[in-house]
Amino acid sequence: MKPAIPHPGSLLSNLRTALVMLSLGIVSFGLSGQASAEAVDSELILLVDVTQPGLNKNDFGSLMASYASSFTSKEVMSSIQSGTLGRIAVSLMFYGNSSVQEVGIPWMSIGNASEASTFASLLTNVSAPSSKKTSDVGSALTAAALSFGSETGGLANGFESKVQIIDVAAATAPKISAPTTRDAVLASGVDVINAIAVGNKVTDIAAYFSAEVIGSTLTGVAATSTTSDINATLTAALTSQITTTINMGATAVPEPHTAFALMTGLGLMLI
Repeated sequence: MKPAIPHPGSLLSNLRTALVMLSLGIVSFGLSGQASAEAVDSELILLVDVTQPGLNKNDFGSLMASYASSFTSKEVMSSIQSGTLGRIAVSLMFYGNSSVQEVGIPWMSIGNASEASTFASLLTNVSAPSSKKTSDVGSALTAAALSFGSETGGLANGFESKVQIIDVAAATAPKISAPTTRDAVLASGVDVINAIAVGNKVTDIAAYFSAEVIGSTLTGVAATSTTSDINATLTAALTSQITTTINMGATAVPEPHTAFALMTGLGLMLI
């Protein structure tokens, strides 16, 4: 006796069912893979040039102390807590020549005074690597962009946000051209690149940053290149810039979620 041949309609029905189950399984996998990421309003990386001659030991200590003072200020904390989620993620990375990009403080979240105090303590106790050749801000921007994780094509960093911001601080004027890298970094998903020039050559450094480093993809948000001496006024400059950048997360348009994009594509395929 010959086996019964399934009706074409039955085959089509079974195929549809299989595709639906497959799509649901993939989407579930995508959602579970993202479940461990903490949602924050903004991700901000502080990118600090340690090329010598540039920041001497005392200047470096003053810069870290100014960062610490800024993040524990009422102005910055108020800005953080005014966001939709009331929380940001921050990291510190040092850079020098093309082979020096080193994480000084891994990604962590700040949403209250205690967490800000912890970050401030890490800032005042961190040690910087040494780099004696020409600084390569282009390579540093690339490394910083990838550290944001899935939003910019890098490995997951444990956080997801609407806005990714790079804040560069340098006391030396780079000699390597960087606009092509800047444009690629912005295209990868970084939303804003700001800069602050410190030390004795702030005019030259700020001019370089303005022409080749800073940039923004957010409508109505202009990137800034600020100058400041390494003294008490630096805290005020940093506070202003940090407050401005972390407020961007509250008004930015959310980026497409991986699972959402996956569902959209599978939905079209099934149709």
